[in-house]
Parts: sequence; structure tokens; C-alpha cells
Amino acid sequence: MIVTFVSQCEKKSLKRTRRILDAFANRIGDNVWQTAITEDGLKTVKQLLRKSATKSTAVSCHRNKTRQLTELVWVVGNKRQFNEVGVVPVNRTKRNIMHAEWENDWAYASSIQVIATISALLHDIGKSTIGFQNKLIKGSKQGDSYRHEWISLKLFELIIEGCNTDEEWLNRFIQLDKWLESHDIEQLLSSASQNTVDIQPMPPLAQWVAWLIVTHHRLPPAKKVFYPSKDIQRLQLPQNTLEIKRDLNQFYSKIEAFDYWVKNPKSLEEMSKTQLKDFWQFEHLVINSSVWQKNIRRWSKKALNDPALIQISQQASENKKAISDPFLLHLSRLCLMVGDHNYSSLKENDSRCIKVDSRFKKLAANTDRTASIPTVKQSLEEHLLGVGAFTAHFCRALPIIANEMPTLRNHDPLAKPTGIERFKWQNQAFKMTFSLQEATREHGFFGVNMASTGAGKTIGNARIMYALADPKKGARFTIALGLRILTLQTGLSFRKNLKLQGDQLAILVGGSANKKLFELAYDNKNSDITDIIGEYNKDDEPDNESTSFGSESSEDLLDEVVDSDIDYQDYEALNLDTVIASPKARDLIFAPIVTCTVDHIIQASECKRGGKYIAPMLRLLSSDLILDEPDDFDQADLPALSRLVHLAGLFGTRVLLSSATLTPDLVTGLFEAYMEGRKLFNQSQNKPTPKVVCAWFDEQPKAMLSEQCSDINDFQHSHKQFCEKRAHYLAKQPIRRQAKILPFSASYTKDNAPQFYSTLAQTLVD
Repeated sequence: MIVTFVSQCEKKSLKRTRRILDAFANRIGDNVWQTAITEDGLKTVKQLLRKSATKSTAVSCHRNKTRQLTELVWVVGNKRQFNEVGVVPVNRTKRNIMHAEWENDWAYASSIQVIATISALLHDIGKSTIGFQNKLIKGSKQGDSYRHEWISLKLFELIIEGCNTDEEWLNRFIQLDKWLESHDIEQLLSSASQNTVDIQPMPPLAQWVAWLIVTHHRLPPAKKVFYPSKDIQRLQLPQNTLEIKRDLNQFYSKIEAFDYWVKNPKSLEEMSKTQLKDFWQFEHLVINSSVWQKNIRRWSKKALNDPALIQISQQASENKKAISDPFLLHLSRLCLMVGDHNYSSLKENDSRCIKVDSRFKKLAANTDRTASIPTVKQSLEEHLLGVGAFTAHFCRALPIIANEMPTLRNHDPLAKPTGIERFKWQNQAFKMTFSLQEATREHGFFGVNMASTGAGKTIGNARIMYALADPKKGARFTIALGLRILTLQTGLSFRKNLKLQGDQLAILVGGSANKKLFELAYDNKNSDITDIIGEYNKDDEPDNESTSFGSESSEDLLDEVVDSDIDYQDYEALNLDTVIASPKARDLIFAPIVTCTVDHIIQASECKRGGKYIAPMLRLLSSDLILDEPDDFDQADLPALSRLVHLAGLFGTRVLLSSATLTPDLVTGLFEAYMEGRKLFNQSQNKPTPKVVCAWFDEQPKAMLSEQCSDINDFQHSHKQFCEKRAHYLAKQPIRRQAKILPFSASYTKDNAPQFYSTLAQTLVD
């Protein structure tokens, strides 16, 4: 093929790229090269350019498509130097991607920012205690009797005591210095109940802040808070028809320091009375800092001047209910934890560290893990101010992360019709979903692909999601499977059949044993497989609390991910910092297409402690979701699967289920979970109540169906129609496999276990 390279590099990058391109192509201008080259040669050029790329690098590659047309193949470096077809602009205006124009649909973006930032300034004030400070300085590995977030919550409760409206407690923070002069906070804390917090009387926004403070490391134990043991027993009865619903009012009315959530019973037994008392006393209290008070004053004023926030407060007060909108709670907690992780991971000499010089510098927030002896890394005052600043910045980036991450555009293997007879149903599916594209943006999408095994569902699913995507923006989706081997097979299929490169596809799977088995099974393709799956990390380790360093916020944000060749330099303005410091999390967040085992993405809804849910949640927020073979999961896994689908709906994600053997109850249950989530998303984006676009696919083009469903009855009616046609079609097909039950007479006892398993194994082999 004949290709043309265009360089828009600046500074030293210009010399480096010229040196590389001169070795492969003829220079036909100062910054233009042309040559005939093979696919492998072009891949080598791209890899060399990427290895030498800096912020000043910008090289595009164009291929001669016909006698009259060229097409953009790729861009290495700064993509802003070219438009979507590779044309260099002759005039330009600078666009500020952090501008509020990105937030037109995000009615509550500023509300999330204000509450998350106030919570960030308060989240660790409980670290001021003598007990916690002694633990950091002396390097004790003994757990706290009461965790610092619980003490922070107690302090917040005492400060706003007596405030009946949100305006009152926000005004109290504006004049906090005067309030502290007339109140002895340490005496109030010593006389208060240590084991309970009375959140229910708090105003709505204060309840929201309280929730964020106490959950910023660990979510509360749901069974103890929301479902008493009697209710759980009733729910487990086979004849049970009882529906038990819980909201945050239930949590707020009974918030206790449950064991192993914010209270450590072992430490309570081992510590002396003096040691226990130290965790409720202060030598210095960080809220007395004038710099800290200035920041909390500023954000309290912003809260009072935020119309959307005041409206939320008024509506909750009128209904006498807590703020229990999962969209607000999930994203505000996400922002707080990202800010905490980001700032906790900064090195001491980082230019973004906040310089604070006051008497509160003695209070430590965390210590350096790499030092042989305990060394204070960040003072508590600096940490609170820094986390507040980072949280505020990340909140502004949320709309951009949701809408502007890397996508797959102009990819012919997905857009072109297939000529293979048994895959031609994909062409009809592509056409149908392309016509639904506009409606799915407003109402969401829930698809069901029940094509038979071997009919090409894997590629068909990718084509369906590609058709649903905005052509100007491109496609971005995640394929989650239950089995690791299937994940590797899907990655191999995408690499070979769809010609997806390393910067377009990331494979997420763990376990070197699976890698080895897959290589042995496909020995003649080892080089391709190694190229896809790269190298593996250690299996997931227990999420143990870091007790002696003062911070759980510097852990890796992802367990195991395969490296790929993802370009992320264009997104430095988002200031994602330590969220993408690890190449693992970087690949998960930035890859246009991700194929993974479901455990990687399900962390978004199942992670109860730590920050390992952050990268999966950002992925779910910014990409569509394909659940491949969801019926393979055990019945006990279905609640978790439902939570994942609900979260997908909550974040505006389009969902496609794919399996030849989906049962009506599974599909209907997941649709209901998606529908409830989508309602909350539309509400947060000022969109109308959703009529979810539903579509059904199989290898019969005439049987494909699409409907907009506003409730379960609509969905069940359409699903039944589709299933009847499918059953009629399958009844006419020849029987491919017929099972036969073979006899096996060996009995198992503890004494003959080895002999039993030997007999069983031989029978299976035979």
C-alpha cells in the first residue's frame, strides 16, 4: 500500500521523527513523507514513533484508499494537531475543555463538586487525635479502636449540633472561628456517645456530607444496617412474596459503630484505658487552622449560592427524606476517593503539593511507606487542603470523562457488510441498530442477542455496539465474560477478524496458568497470543488495611490488567494523576474496546472497601457494556450481576446481553434493574422519563425486533413475541447433539477417596 506521513511536530520532536521517517519513506517536503509499505512495516513505524513521542510529537499517516481518496490510518502524539480525518487546520480557536459548556446535561455537576469538596476538607479531621498521631510517629501496627473516619463524623456531628436547616450549618462553618471560641470541642467529644451518631435530625445536605465522611474508606455492612437477620430469613423462604425495600433513612436512623466497619473489638480488648482515651483527645485540632477555616468558609459560601444544591435540600426537607439518589452518592464518593488517592500518592517534592507553614504542621496525615523508620509524608492540614483541591478539580472532569474518552472511529471491518452466508444476520442487525442510534441517547438501550452457538455472536455484538455509537464520536464498549479462556479467545478473534491494534483493544484477564493453557491449545498462534495478553501480574491479594502508614489511599486502583498500547497524553488536562499512574488502570480507562473477565468490571458495584472500584467505575461511566453468556453465572451471583446492570443504567450506559440460552426470568430481572438505573440517570441529566429502546437479535433477519419499553409489561410482551418465533425456528432445525447418561457405580467415603477419584477420572476420560 502507498502511505503518506505528515509531521506537525515541534521543538526536538521534529528532529527525532524526521530521523525515523527518513529510514522508511521518501521525504517529499519539509514535513511530508511518502512510500509503499507493508502492514508489518507500517506497524513498526508506528511503534518507533510512539517510543520516542513527547508532548510536542504529532504525526499522521494517510493511506491511498482509491485513485481519488485517501483515508487517515492513525495519529501518533498530539491528536489536536489534526481533525477527525487527519486534515491540518489553517485557523483555530482554543477550546477550554474544562469549560461549563461540557456540563449542559450535568445539572448536578456543581452540586456534586461542592459537597464532595466540603467532605474532603472534613474527611480526615479525626486524625488529629493523640492516639492516631502516636500510632503514626511510633509506627505501631495495632489497629485503631475507632477508625479516624468515625471520629471525623463525630466531630462533624458536634460542630453542626442544633442546626435545623442546611443554611444554618453552612453559616456556622462560615463563622467557625467564632463558634470555636465559645465551645470546647474536646469536652463535647469526651461527653458524647462513642458508639452512635444521630444523623437523622441533620439537615439533608449535612446527611450527605456525613455519609461521605464515614464511608470514604469502607461502605457500611448492608446486612446489619439495611436487613436485620429476621428479614433475611423471610427473604430466603421459597414461598416468600415479601418485598423489603430500604433507603438511606433506614441507615441514618440506626448508624452505629459496627465491629470491623469503624470499630475494632480486638484493639478495644488489648488497649489500656489511657490508650483508648487518647483516641478521643487532642493536643492540636486541625479545624483550628486559619488556612483550613478559610477554605471551608469559601466552599460553604459556594454551597449557599448553588441553586441546584439548595433545590435538592428543599425537596428533601419537604419530603422529610434523606438524599438517597445513588447518582449523587456514587459520584461524590468517587470524586472524594480519587482526590484522596491522588494527593496521598504525591511525592514530597511534587510541585502540586500545597505548602503550609503553621503550628498545625506537627499533625501528620500519613507517613512514607518506603522509609525504614516512620517519616511524616504529609501534614494533616496540607493533606485536607490538597485532597479538597484535587477533589474539586476531578469533579469538573466528570462530564468530560463520561463523553470524551478515546473511541474507535471509521473502522471498516465493523462497518462493512459481511458476505459470509451464516453471518449475514449481522448486516440486518447493524442496519436496525443504526436506525435506533438517536433514540438510545435519550432513552438508553437494552439488547438481547440469542443467536445460536457458532452463528457469530461475538463479532455481531461488536457490530451492534458500533452501529449504536455516534459516528462523529466513535464507539467505546466493554465486553465482560465469565471465563478467562473465552476472554482470550474473544481477544484473539477481535485482533484477527476485526484487525484491532494495541491502541484500540485491551485484554484484561488474570492467571498465568490460563495463559499457558491457552498457548498450549493454540500452539501455532503463540506469537499472536503473547502480543495480545502481554504479561500477567500476581493474583489478587487480600485487601488488608494499611494500619501503620495512616493512609489506605495510596494502593493500586486495579488488581490485574494486561498492558496495551493506549495513547492518553491528550487527557493530561483532566489531571487524573494517580488514577492513571499505573499502566493497568490506564489501559482499562483509555482503551476504546476492552475485553475482560467480569470480575474486573463488577468491582464497580461490589467493592466494599478501598479504591479498587475507581478504575472500573470510570470505565462503566464512559463506555457501553456487553455481558457475554450471563446465564453461565450461578444463581447466587445474580444479585451482583443485577447491581452491575443497575449501575450501568445509572451511568447512562447501553447494555447488550448475549447468549443462546437466556431464560425469561433472567432477562426480565436484568431489564428491571437497568430500567430503574436509567430513570435516575435521565433525572440527573434533565432528560424525560425513559422509554428504554429494547432490541432482540438472532440469526433470523425477519425475527429481529425493536421496541421502546416504558415498563416490565411492555418488555415481557415483546420478549415473549421474539421467543415464540425463535422456538418455532429452532424446532425446525436438525438435532446437533443428544445427551446420554452413562452409569457410574463407585461410591465415595473418606477412606476410599483416592480410589474413588481415580475411578471417576478414568470414566470421564473413557
